[in-house]
Amino acid sequence: MKKIILILAGALCLSAAAVQAQNPATPDSTATEQSENYRQDMVKIQATEIPAPLQTTLQAPQYKGWESATIYRSKNSDMFVVEMKDAQNKVTAHKFDANGKPVKE
Repeated sequence: MKKIILILAGALCLSAAAVQAQNPATPDSTATEQSENYRQDMVKIQATEIPAPLQTTLQAPQYKGWESATIYRSKNSDMFVVEMKDAQNKVTAHKFDANGKPVKE
């Protein structure tokens, strides 16, 4: 009888570990949720629709390739988001106001 109880207890522990392994709380899943949240009140625009001061800011070396980025404008404010992909297809979002100043969160 003791063997059966020990076997069942061991199986229960292994089952709990397997369930936990299938449901990881990774930072990537949180990052994905956050990236979707900032686009909630945004509309996609063309590069030609962004204000001149922001176009000037985007000429800086760290924003190289912005012309092929996905650009969003807020429906409710003067905030813009420029989503750029690197060589590994990792998306980086840069937030700016209409004057081209970076917006920190």
